Amino acid sequence: MSDPHLTPALQRPQRGANTAMALHRPYQLQVGTDNVGGDEAASSALTLTDLLRIVLKHKWTLLAVLLVAGSVSVVRTLLSTPVYRSTLTLQIEKSAPRVVNFNNDLDQEPYSDEFTLLKTQYELLRSRSLAERVVDELRLERPKATAPAKVGQPTDAKPAAQSTGYIDRIVGGYRKLTMPANADSEVLSREGVIGGFLGSLTIEPVRNSRLVRVHVDNTNPALAAQIANATAQAFIAMGLERRMEASTYAKTFLEDQIKQVKAKLEESERKLNQYAQTRQILTLDDKTNVVNQTYTDYATALARAEQERIKAEAAFAEIKRSPDAAQQVMESKPIQNYKEVKAKLEIEYQQNLGIYKPDFPKMVQLKGQIDKADSQIKAEIAAVSAAVQSQYEAAQRQESLLRSKLGETRKQVLSTQDSSIDLNLLKREVDTNRQLYDGLLQRLKQIGVSGDITANNISVVDRAEPPLFPYKPDLQRNLMFGLAVGLVLGLCMVFLLEYLDDSFKFPDEIERTLGVALMGIVPMISQRRDQDKTSIAFEVHTQPRSPIAEAYRSLRTSLQFSTSEGAPRRLLITSTTRDEGKSTSALALAINFAQMGQRVLLIDADMRNPSVHKQLGIPNESGLSNLLSGDYGAATLITQTTVPFLSVMTAGPIPPNPVDLLLGPKLAAVLDQATAHGIHYVIVDAPPLLGIADSIVLGNQIQNILFVVHAGSTRKSQVRDALRRLRLAGLVPRGVVLTQVQRNVSHQHYESYYGYGAVEKGSTRESRRSAKSATQG
Repeated sequence: MSDPHLTPALQRPQRGANTAMALHRPYQLQVGTDNVGGDEAASSALTLTDLLRIVLKHKWTLLAVLLVAGSVSVVRTLLSTPVYRSTLTLQIEKSAPRVVNFNNDLDQEPYSDEFTLLKTQYELLRSRSLAERVVDELRLERPKATAPAKVGQPTDAKPAAQSTGYIDRIVGGYRKLTMPANADSEVLSREGVIGGFLGSLTIEPVRNSRLVRVHVDNTNPALAAQIANATAQAFIAMGLERRMEASTYAKTFLEDQIKQVKAKLEESERKLNQYAQTRQILTLDDKTNVVNQTYTDYATALARAEQERIKAEAAFAEIKRSPDAAQQVMESKPIQNYKEVKAKLEIEYQQNLGIYKPDFPKMVQLKGQIDKADSQIKAEIAAVSAAVQSQYEAAQRQESLLRSKLGETRKQVLSTQDSSIDLNLLKREVDTNRQLYDGLLQRLKQIGVSGDITANNISVVDRAEPPLFPYKPDLQRNLMFGLAVGLVLGLCMVFLLEYLDDSFKFPDEIERTLGVALMGIVPMISQRRDQDKTSIAFEVHTQPRSPIAEAYRSLRTSLQFSTSEGAPRRLLITSTTRDEGKSTSALALAINFAQMGQRVLLIDADMRNPSVHKQLGIPNESGLSNLLSGDYGAATLITQTTVPFLSVMTAGPIPPNPVDLLLGPKLAAVLDQATAHGIHYVIVDAPPLLGIADSIVLGNQIQNILFVVHAGSTRKSQVRDALRRLRLAGLVPRGVVLTQVQRNVSHQHYESYYGYGAVEKGSTRESRRSAKSATQG
């Protein structure tokens, strides 16, 4: 039925009505279109809150992965063979305790620091020679094979000529890299035993001490303790054997060297005596020392003169380059006084310049005084420059004289040293041979004494005992490791799922990602299916205390505070794609404004897929398409709904060219006339933005746009493309409404405060309809 409140004036458009493509855009973005989706890189960064939300969203997936990983680790631990660990403690000193202490004793370790010594001992404990010795002592070899293969025996009967193919050469090369060179079963068995022994041996140094723990792992606890004790005894015995061998070798070597050095010493002494007698040389040390001291004094004086000359040269270069800024000029008191007088005269001249002309006698007198002060400053600077130059030239002359004196003294030193070179060489040779002979003789006596003393720097602190409980597998450690691996895998899976889900899931992502204000949040609603199948938007009218009613009431409040004049009188509601809840939001918002006692007109401008008439349960035989095509007047197409103060204009029959109809002036004229005749708010349900231009045309006529986004469904890239289309057309949405938000991220605490939570819990036992019924259109 027609709205009785509308006058017949709405049946025909008036002349002079605003055209559809109006140029007035009061809310157009004041930046260029190059900034569309600005700061997208910054908005994609995840915050700590986002990470926590992602984990809570996929918490069941994460818990499932953790449970599986923990179960696998526990089962594998219980099925593993227990391994026992026996531990022995050794003390490693830097040197063995000695009864007779000699300097440079052979028993002292040839290591510069303690770290190198201990590191060497650790590697000796892991050495193959020690392993072979323990294996032989304890007879740990594996049982011999009954039919050992001969070394080098071919494994197949094919002749060599048949294996010359390319494939055979590749296979043969692979076998050479992966198969042992010696195929003897005894050798392989021994290698396996030694490898197993070294694998079961663990060396653990005790921090900040000289203690080391030797661990041996074995499935037999008694054998593990036996191997640990045998390893310690073999290690101590090998150390003593190395010391005895080194002492014997050193003694033999020193005896041979003493014979050779003694003969050289006697020969060098005879040559020194013959040279001194032939040249009649007593000593030249006194004269040589005097000349050398003179040369040293001249060299020191020359270095000092060079420093003074360089300093004077730098000062002269500086005053020559910039006289006014030189240090000597800045420190000159006369120059500073003249500069102060000049500054005062210039200030006085500038002050009088506003009163007198430059050719006035007083001004001429001041100018002359300034020039005189300037000339005095220049004269003083020239005097300072001359003084600096004189200092530089004097330093040059002093340096030249000292250099010549140094050259003369150097010749005297060289001539004096010529006569003493041969004698010094002979003396040095005699002294060297005598020192070598004395050192070797003393060392030989020390080795003879200390070689008979057997001492070791390694001792056993705690012997190994058979362990009572297995060392591994460790159930607690394996469980923690499994849980850690499960946590990492679970987090990877969670973030992979989240990465693949490129949609808006949390309200704070809207403003951070899009740079558009978030006007409202509509929670996901599931309720009993009504028999008349009316829109869920009617819950705003029938159940004003429901969560969806409160959500749209909050959206209405946000719109009322969005401008200084209150809520926009004309509002266009659109979305990116279909099924995002724009039609439901348009109807619910219209009902909210109508509940304020103000007349509201809801226009279904989605002429491609109209849905408002389905939600209201009214026919769609005529509507907006008839108005734009000129078939009907506006008053006959507006229908009053069951909601007080709410009228609706359906879309009407689907036209072949909706964009062409919207480009005409009729819709704009009807909007202007509706405002003039008492309709407070006009809400337009527009088609989606992507793929069609209907919403762009409508936006240029209405200007105030409310953008609807489906949480968890609409992709961020699609929303950015849609907003980019709006901005390219000079349009900026008032804000965004996020629909179908999960209750764990919506403001559920408000629902509990108003009692909505109890209503929802009471209805959980009933059959619920899908959230898609709330997003039709």
